Amino acid sequence: MPRPCSIHCVMPSECGRAPGIAHHPAFRPAAAATALAIAATLLALAPPRALAATRPSPGPRTAASAEPPFPAGRLLAPAPASRPEAASQPEAAFPPEAASRPEAASRLKEASRSEAASSAARKRTVPPRDVLPDLPSSQRLDQQLAEYALRASGIGWRSTGRCSDRMVRTCTSFEGIRWGTLRSLIDFAESSGCEVTVTGGTEHGHAGGTYSHANGYKIDIATGACVDEAVRRYPSIGVRGDGARLHRSPEGVVFAREKDHWDITIRRGPRG
Repeated sequence: MPRPCSIHCVMPSECGRAPGIAHHPAFRPAAAATALAIAATLLALAPPRALAATRPSPGPRTAASAEPPFPAGRLLAPAPASRPEAASQPEAAFPPEAASRPEAASRLKEASRSEAASSAARKRTVPPRDVLPDLPSSQRLDQQLAEYALRASGIGWRSTGRCSDRMVRTCTSFEGIRWGTLRSLIDFAESSGCEVTVTGGTEHGHAGGTYSHANGYKIDIATGACVDEAVRRYPSIGVRGDGARLHRSPEGVVFAREKDHWDITIRRGPRG
């Protein structure tokens, strides 16, 4: 009687002598166990790159997160491309004029001179000192023209009321002052080299008379070391009725030393 084929037979010729063995109840579980063991062995022996190839791709990664998996790969990987903004930054930092340094420097100097000239023109509200109107000494000036001439000569003025209204005694007004009076004061400032400040003009509150403040023949200036010394160089001509000491310049200008200022009388100007 022939020997039945077991589930452990290997040779097909031996299994072929027992027809129907594949349908034996114990064959299927044993075959499944054997297949699982073979698959586990193949997975253990497979190289890592082959396993990575079988895994599903997680999707495209950005350039910032895409790095080679191994240190050697990182060293050999090409450097990432620079951003467009970074590539254009050096060109913005160095304009085309930088290619020609002498020309760029020349253009910058010309632009600086032009800007300085424009700024000076905007700031200058009066002409230089030597630009003054050529008027007869008897010419009466308005406030604006008188201020114009004083500023042009570097002479300032002040008032306790900070105003220029001729009708207010706390103001300092030049309305109606004679050009000879103003011109003589400018000559004194230039010859003495002192800083001169006007404290009184044609406003109300001064003594009357023909050669008075109101008629444009007088003007008051503040005292000071430089001004006092310059006036005292002129010969003394006595004392006025109110006690003020008097000095007269070679041009005939009389300076009277009052309490806190010099009272100046100009009967004739440089041109009579």
